[in-house]
Amino acid sequence: MVAISKVKQNQYILHELVRKSVKTQYRNSWLGMLWTILNPLLNMLVMWIVFSQFFGKNDPVYPIYLLTGNILFSALRGATMGGMTSVAGNRGLLLRTKIDTELFPLASTLSSLVTFGFAFLALTVIILFMQLFGGYNLFGFQILFVILMLPAFVLFEYGISLFLSAIYIFARDIQHLYSVFLTLWTYLTPIFYKIESLQVGSFAYEAVKLNPMYYFVRYFRDAVYNYNYLGWSMPYMKTLGLLYLIGIGTFGIGYVIFRLLKNKFMTNI
Repeated sequence: MVAISKVKQNQYILHELVRKSVKTQYRNSWLGMLWTILNPLLNMLVMWIVFSQFFGKNDPVYPIYLLTGNILFSALRGATMGGMTSVAGNRGLLLRTKIDTELFPLASTLSSLVTFGFAFLALTVIILFMQLFGGYNLFGFQILFVILMLPAFVLFEYGISLFLSAIYIFARDIQHLYSVFLTLWTYLTPIFYKIESLQVGSFAYEAVKLNPMYYFVRYFRDAVYNYNYLGWSMPYMKTLGLLYLIGIGTFGIGYVIFRLLKNKFMTNI
């Protein structure tokens, strides 16, 4: 409740931080914000060329499978990598003004959500195109169920960002370690392969099942394009409940660690 009240008190500042973050991300580029749409599409194209012959031979909508996993994980990567350096990177602003430090990781998380929104728009257009011209029955109103997932996903990203931003102030090497960890995390998330390709009970299978991003990606895919699978019914409520447990739990841990270390920030930034 304290965190929510701080957000309400600093709505204007948070809005400006998010706007600045989004603008800075694409400053001095010819295409500007268009990269928010082109980037996931180009990544999907590369991954489709590389992995389609190995994992997507029997899946006519494999490009959609790739794109759904890619844009969600890219949102996580952008939010947490940006959130990690957000407090330390605004040292001058913190010294001149009294801004709640929690706002900086939150601004990074929300700016990543904006980027995700543009990528999601591109994804929707591609799904409609494949349905209209490819004969695939993909699109349904269950795509709106993505909205139910987003608060849990934002809490998950924000909790990680709070934790990383606090640790980064005291140990800058964590940036390199986290970059390596993200690579491992990417492979543990079924983005370009399917969990059905793994042997049930194997170490790889169990590792994927313990990966929280697996459940976010699975829910996202089910809501976005698995129309024949879901029909008009709501995606798994148990999965949605699990996503909120993950999101709230991650946020709680990150927030507690951030608050415990907050008093030492100014002497170490």
